[in-house]
Amino acid sequence: MGIIEKQATRNLIFSYLGAGLGFVTVLWTAHLFTTAENGVTALLVSYTALFAQFANLGFTSVTIRLFPYFRNKDKGHHGFLFYAIIVSFIGFFICWLVFLFLKPHIIESSRGKSELFATYIFYLLPLIFFTVFFNIFDSYLRAGYSSVIGSLAKDFIQKILILAMMVLYFLKLMDFSQFILGYIISTCLPTFVLLFYIIRQNEWHVKPVRGFVSKELRSEMLKLGLFSILAGGAGAIILNIDAIMVNKFLGEAETGIYRITGFFATAMLIPARSIYRITSSIVAEKFKTNEIKEIHKMYAQSCNTQLAIGALLFIGILANIDNILHLIPGTFASGKYVILILSAGFLVEMATGINQVIIANSAYYRFDAYFVVALVGLAVAANFIFIPLYGITGCAIATATIGVLGNAMRFIFLKIKFNMQPYTINTIKLILISVVAIMPSFFIPYLNNLYVDIAVRSSIVGGIFILLILKTEATPELNKKIRKNLIRFKK
Repeated sequence: MGIIEKQATRNLIFSYLGAGLGFVTVLWTAHLFTTAENGVTALLVSYTALFAQFANLGFTSVTIRLFPYFRNKDKGHHGFLFYAIIVSFIGFFICWLVFLFLKPHIIESSRGKSELFATYIFYLLPLIFFTVFFNIFDSYLRAGYSSVIGSLAKDFIQKILILAMMVLYFLKLMDFSQFILGYIISTCLPTFVLLFYIIRQNEWHVKPVRGFVSKELRSEMLKLGLFSILAGGAGAIILNIDAIMVNKFLGEAETGIYRITGFFATAMLIPARSIYRITSSIVAEKFKTNEIKEIHKMYAQSCNTQLAIGALLFIGILANIDNILHLIPGTFASGKYVILILSAGFLVEMATGINQVIIANSAYYRFDAYFVVALVGLAVAANFIFIPLYGITGCAIATATIGVLGNAMRFIFLKIKFNMQPYTINTIKLILISVVAIMPSFFIPYLNNLYVDIAVRSSIVGGIFILLILKTEATPELNKKIRKNLIRFKK
């Protein structure tokens, strides 16, 4: 767990620095741009993520799971990076053809509701290209246990650059079209950061090694790649279908509201994503050496730690929900229940730990593809039902429901196939502690100052929560870190 703890902590630091910058950016964006303009960036991000996931041709999963069989720095990892780059170029070319075919339909479907998005749709190709290669370089580095640089580039450097573009726009040194160009450049630059880092670390090995890839290994790579296209592509649809369908039914203005308010809930997942980044490679290595008990231990620890952090963030959001809405313009008030519903769904995801990581790196990886593909149909159906009924709140209901169903399926699968059950009496303790900690916030009167009110509510709720988990030993791993930091602070 040493590598996991060390790199997860560093990832967490950069992720939360990025979240802090993202928080400032989102608040400022809500005031600086119209809801329609915010909708444009949301749609560019969603379509890019969707196309890029398919364009990878499943090779990010191949990298994480099968790189241990290639690992040999002295021999250039047997040319693995060469294969990754070639496959990515082929995938992008296919994606480019599909985009050209779908572009008229996307533009036509945008008429009347998303005219602004149709104006900037041509930016999708460079965004997709650089996202594909960021993902492949990032997975290559993560497979080599260097997961921090990706967090630094994407969560910190990119956010700084976007914030700089916003400053220029605010100072009227650029118009919105120039801002979008700056936004695209800022989004693409992290790929060059990873490329430079790979070269600097002497990991740029692009010479193929003939004869190393056996028929069996090639067959496994192809099979894993195909199932990863299904799982990754379907997963990308689930993650991005909400913004796309809100745009389809309600237009880019409502998409902008959904994006801005949804950010407050999405911030809950930052700790989990930091853990996923490094545990993927560790779990793949543990499966290679058949250390199932160690994987079970990692699973249990991730569920316990993530539930504690997720519960603290959730009750913090719940206690401050009205304050959050006061931080952004009144036009975003309809997003109140989007924040609450998505936060509840993400809390469940936090509480289920690294379940998807384990299945995706096991011999049963194809089942994760089956689960996700099944969920795509449910996600589309749920959005078709709930968005017309409840608007963006309906979209949040659909997204949260699908997330809970997916994690329930993975939990049951791991129990049946590996007899892994990660929950203990500490799980019940954490749930009860969360209920106790949130209660005082309902009785605290508003303190007439937004920032003072946030500080007081958060301190009381958070203080009670942390005190109780220390007293009850509900999170052994987290308690050690808290006590260690308290000792440092006293010194």
